[in-house]
Amino acid sequence: MKKNQNNEKKFSQQMKEMQKELEELRRELEREKEMRRLGQLELLQVQVDPHFLYNTLDAIVWLVEAGKQQEAVEMLSQLSLFFRIALSKGQDIIRLKEEIDHTRSYMNIQRMCYGDSMDYEIVLPKELEEIRLPKLTIQPLVENALYHGTREKRGKSKIRIICSEQGEDVLIVVEDNGRGMEPKQKVKLEKALQKGGRVGFGLTAVHERVKLYFGKEYGVKVDSEYGKGTRVEVRFSKEIRGV
Repeated sequence: MKKNQNNEKKFSQQMKEMQKELEELRRELEREKEMRRLGQLELLQVQVDPHFLYNTLDAIVWLVEAGKQQEAVEMLSQLSLFFRIALSKGQDIIRLKEEIDHTRSYMNIQRMCYGDSMDYEIVLPKELEEIRLPKLTIQPLVENALYHGTREKRGKSKIRIICSEQGEDVLIVVEDNGRGMEPKQKVKLEKALQKGGRVGFGLTAVHERVKLYFGKEYGVKVDSEYGKGTRVEVRFSKEIRGV
C-alpha cells in the first residue's frame, strides 16, 4: 500500500514537472513569435524610409518632365516590385529568388538615380533559388553598404552579392569597395551583434531574425577594414525551423 502511494506521489511529481516544462516551452515559443514579429516590423520601417521613397518619386517626376517617359516607367516598375515583395501578402518567409529580386529592384532604382557612379553584381546559383529564408534579409545589408560605405568614397562604387552552398548551409556575402569601418565602429557593431543591440542599418535586426529561424549558430558576421571596404556574411541552414 505504501509502495503504491509512493509511486503515485512520484508519478504526480513527474506530471507537474512535465506540465511546467511544457508551459515554459509554450512561453518560449510565444517569445520567439513576438521577437520575429517585432524584427519584421523594424525592418519594414527601414523599407518605408521616407527619404528613399521621396527621392525615388522626385526622380520619376524629373524623368517625366525631361521627356524620358520610358526611364520613368522603368523606375516606377522597379519601385512597385520593391514594395510588392517587401509586403509579400503578409508572409514572412519567401524564396531566395524573391529576396534577390527585391534587392535587385532596390539596386536598379539606386543605379538609375546615381548613374555610372554605382554598379552591382549578383551571383545566385539556380539550385539555391527555391531555398526559403526570412524576407528582408539581404536588402538591408546592401542598403547599409550603399549608405555607409560606397557613397562616402571617391570613384566608382561597386557592391557584390554572392550566394553559395556550404554543405547543409547557405552563405550570402555582401561586399563593397567603400571606405570600410574605423576600428571603434567595427568593435561597436560586433558587440551589438553579440548582445542584440540596435546599431547599423538593419544589420542587428537581420542577425536576430536569422538566429530565431535557423538557430543560435547562424547569423551575420562582419569583416571590414578602413579604407578597403566591408564584407558582410549571412549564414543559415537550408532547412528553416519553426515554420
